[in-house]
Amino acid sequence: MAHYNKEVDNTTFPGNEETPDLRGFMGNPVYSSLLDFFKSGREEQAKQASDSTRIFKDNKRFDPRVFSQYPNSHTANNHSRAVCHLIMASEKIKDFNNDSVENLKDCEILRSAFENIVYGHICENSMFGPYHPPENTSILIDKYLMLKPDDIFAAYTKQLILWRTLSQAQKGKNLLSDFEYAKLSIKSAEELAYKLSLDVDSLPGKRIILIDIYYCLGAKYVSTNQPERALDSFQKCFDLDKSNYSALYGIAYMNMENEPMKAIELFRKFIKMAPECDKQYPNAYYMIASLYGTKGNVKEALRYCSLAEDAEKKRLPFLSPVDIPQKDMMQQMKSMIPQIEKMKSQKKIKP
Repeated sequence: MAHYNKEVDNTTFPGNEETPDLRGFMGNPVYSSLLDFFKSGREEQAKQASDSTRIFKDNKRFDPRVFSQYPNSHTANNHSRAVCHLIMASEKIKDFNNDSVENLKDCEILRSAFENIVYGHICENSMFGPYHPPENTSILIDKYLMLKPDDIFAAYTKQLILWRTLSQAQKGKNLLSDFEYAKLSIKSAEELAYKLSLDVDSLPGKRIILIDIYYCLGAKYVSTNQPERALDSFQKCFDLDKSNYSALYGIAYMNMENEPMKAIELFRKFIKMAPECDKQYPNAYYMIASLYGTKGNVKEALRYCSLAEDAEKKRLPFLSPVDIPQKDMMQQMKSMIPQIEKMKSQKKIKP
């Protein structure tokens, strides 16, 4: 898997050599207001994370041909592969004429469908929502697993559909609450992860599925306010695959609160590893900018905010715009710079 590297040096942010350091304004109302904004941003961030259905909220279908317009993009290629896998799986299931799985021959027909679902999700999990398998897939999986209980692709497909069910809770289609469904799906995923971890390399596909489960579990732990477990799960994912920059992003994210400088270094490492087209690429810059902002280092905060804005300009058009609290926080900081400059001038001329 090819990655595009981008170094982040420590050169001075051009045009801001005189940018004030907020640490000189401790106790000042403007500084207090800015810190309050950062605090509210973290609260909004936590609120967004608690919405465990957010990963499935965009059900817009993409024309797969749009991805072919970017043949050199790792992200576009992953999206394209995901859609192809998921469409192929749906077609195979639709072509399966039986309402039940009666024998091993039926299993052989369906196995490739489950494999395609899994590989589609691994290529790009956001495509699972708009291109999810037919409604009868869950019934077929249950029948299938009665005949082939150790099939890891069928077992993981069942787990993916359970995660998908989370999005239906808010629509009133389930009797269980969103949070109760989250707990149920997490427990099920934990059990599958444990089973796979016992002998991860015994069968083809086990390792790649376990890596994906750990990453998804990390996201679920974030959404259910379990930071220690989230960090542990992202770390396990990265330990299994040192090239997994998405897991590294998760590790950095989980260190923001308690170890901000460590988080900054991890986000920098992510930026070096991830391709510029990755959907989290500009986010990492905003995260670093916000961390410097909370420390009162305006110069570095604005430097990384500028890098984030440059990265956004290169964002692939089929990706949603960056919408994270840290971006809003940095826009607020930029709007307050004139007030800070004014305070600095008044402080210098004060008799």
